[in-house]
Amino acid sequence: MRLLDIMTSPWAIIPEKLQEIRAIYETHMRGEKLDLRGFKQVKKVGSSFTGDVSEEDLRGYAIDRGVAVIAVNDVLTKNRTFFSYLFGGTSMRDIGDAFRNALQDGEVHAILLHIDSPGGTVDGTEELANTIRAARGTKPIVALADGTMASAAYWIGAAADKVFIAGDTTQVGSIGVVGTHIDVSKQDEMMGEKWTEVTAGKYKRIASMHRPLSEEGKAYLQEQVDEIYRVFVDSVADLRGRSVEQVLEAADGKIFFGRAAIENGLVDEMAALEDIINQLKEDNLMNLDELKEKHPDLYRAAYEEGRSTGASEAQERIRTEAFAAGKAEGLTEGATTERDRLMAMDDNLIEGHEELLAACKKDPNCTVNEFLRKQTQAEKKLRSEELTKLRNDAISPVPHAAPPIPGADGGDSALDSLPIEQRAQTEWDRNPSLRHEFGDNYGAYLAFQKNVAAGRIKILGRKDR
Repeated sequence: MRLLDIMTSPWAIIPEKLQEIRAIYETHMRGEKLDLRGFKQVKKVGSSFTGDVSEEDLRGYAIDRGVAVIAVNDVLTKNRTFFSYLFGGTSMRDIGDAFRNALQDGEVHAILLHIDSPGGTVDGTEELANTIRAARGTKPIVALADGTMASAAYWIGAAADKVFIAGDTTQVGSIGVVGTHIDVSKQDEMMGEKWTEVTAGKYKRIASMHRPLSEEGKAYLQEQVDEIYRVFVDSVADLRGRSVEQVLEAADGKIFFGRAAIENGLVDEMAALEDIINQLKEDNLMNLDELKEKHPDLYRAAYEEGRSTGASEAQERIRTEAFAAGKAEGLTEGATTERDRLMAMDDNLIEGHEELLAACKKDPNCTVNEFLRKQTQAEKKLRSEELTKLRNDAISPVPHAAPPIPGADGGDSALDSLPIEQRAQTEWDRNPSLRHEFGDNYGAYLAFQKNVAAGRIKILGRKDR
């Protein structure tokens, strides 16, 4: 992210620190060289520009008597930036990674956010606060304002189960949002540059830095700042368990010192770092009754978690026992069903289908009805094949003698007086050999007889039919 992009983003930070940042930016824009050695080198959790990386750096926190101490220092930005180098700031993503590591660490029984920060960019703040809020009840989470806990830093600290301040001079609050518009049009003119921005959309560059801010552009930026402020206030109200009206009484950008921060509901108690760690250690060792009395919310959360876990384990045990009982009953029932299946197949066997019976017995999916169906099909096929074989092997019957045909002896008869068609039909119907001779083609035979009757065909002789 460019330095200019950071400058023009919304901030949740105390005014004095923002002025210091702006002064650095203006020096940079004038082209003057910055004495980087004069700035404080970063010494923060998860980010080291010089020297070796310690185990604490890798984890993102120090462990003191089972308490993970996560540093939230100086200017806060979503990611590590040039600001981290200049102002010794902290990346909110690094804080989030350290926080999640501590939640999973078996050596850690509580988490302490050790905060000394004037705030930072809005981007990344709400996400980190929501991450901390979502972990409530998992392990005790406390925040300690040790020096300054303002604006974005307060938003993050308010997400803890309990918020402490180190002393009467500790600064807390500055709930508000500031946006910046930088007009570099004069600088462009001095450098001989003239910017022409071609845009689509009314608000795309309504607050361009290359021309003076218009009233419409200012109104647009104000709308954005107001919306972020609303989200900030609503979130603090939710995190602290207070109404929006109560939070608004202390959300005018004002800084509160020590006990005034307690009286305005911004923090809970005043305590030193050492005392808080000792108390967290003691709480970890306290018995169930003490936990219930001193920390009812934590006790209730642990109780509900244990109850849920116990119910799940009981359900799992019941499922296991029920499964074993059901399995035993199922084995008995299955054995009985299988025995009945095999016996029913044996009782319905037709001799000659023993191989089919053996195959069906081996197949658990072959029911009795399926066996009977297959056996019936096999039997039909077997009988059909046998019938075909009998027909093929049978001796052809001796043909019987054809009955005498009236008029065949050349004498007069009633048949001879009939029309040729009727005589032919009668002879055709009576004489199988005749039909065989003409290939069962009556039309051919009738034509033949007509030709004989007309004298076109003479029969010289006839073979024995």
